[in-house]
Parts: sequence; C-alpha cells; structure tokens
Amino acid sequence: MSTVILVGNPRAGSRTATLATTLTQQLAQALPAVGTDSPEVLELADLAGITFTDEPAVATSPHPDPWGVVRSATVLVVATPTYKGTYTGLLKVFLDAYQAGDLAGVLAVPVAIAGKPDHQESVGATLRDLLVELGASVPAPPLVLLEPQVPEAAEHVTDWVREHAHALDAALSTVGAVR
Repeated sequence: MSTVILVGNPRAGSRTATLATTLTQQLAQALPAVGTDSPEVLELADLAGITFTDEPAVATSPHPDPWGVVRSATVLVVATPTYKGTYTGLLKVFLDAYQAGDLAGVLAVPVAIAGKPDHQESVGATLRDLLVELGASVPAPPLVLLEPQVPEAAEHVTDWVREHAHALDAALSTVGAVR
C-alpha cells in the first residue's frame, strides 16, 4: 500500500504540508491497512518551478513522473491553502493532467487551510468534487482548518481521524478491488 501526500501550496515547507503530514501519520496509527512506510511527498512548489518575482521559475526538485506517483497511490492526501475561496491554481493545473476516472482505486483525503469561515466549506467541497470527478474514492469529509486552528492542528487532526477512521477503513478494503 502506498501513501502519497500532494501539496498544492506555492511555497514548499508550508503549514499546509505540515498539516498533511500530521494527518498521514495519524492515519497510519489508526488504520493498520495504511501501513507505517513513509509517504511519498510531492510538493508542487518544488516540482513546477514557481516564482512571485522577476526571476525565472525553475523546479528545485523535479520528478520524472509525479502524475504516475499520484495515480499509483492507494491513499492520497491532497493538501492546499485556500486561494480566492478554493484550492490553488497550482494544484488545479497539476490535476488537470488527469482525465475523469483516472484516479479510480485511489482513496483520497482532501485537506485545506482556510482564512475565513465561508471559505472553509467552499474549499473542502470544491476539492472533494474535483477528486471524485477524477475517480478517487472520498469516503470522509475534507479536513479543513481555519487559520486560528493551525497552532492546535494535531488536536483537530486527532478528532477528525477518530470521527472518520471507520469510513476510511471500510473504503480501504474496496479501493484495492478497483485496481
């Protein structure tokens, strides 16, 4: 079983990546089927070459096939900060490489950090809808924290995992059958 963390933050090493890693660690503890192997982390900021300056954009850690890594995941944690009420354009551009149904057999967990309460629901819903359109199984609601909740992220993640572990565990037994 492979676990992949896909981080759509345009800055590598972000709080978004930390939140996704915390969730993945707690999922591994709560769900034996996830396993304890280290997840593969794909930070799109490193893979795509992003710049907010006049300097040319250059990928700092190119990967030969990040789309293949995501496609082959059993568990995919997709994490994004909220930009303009939804997921980042960087994440959208990456996921646009897939066709509808390409992520069949992947259990996906959408994760986000929102700045405002009204964005909390919108980012979670749009990211979930996108992953479902791509064929992923999304058996639990997105984990979306507001900015003020980030310092206590571990507590929120623990509560979320406790509440949704059963649904995730049940879905894990079926996603492998799709492949």
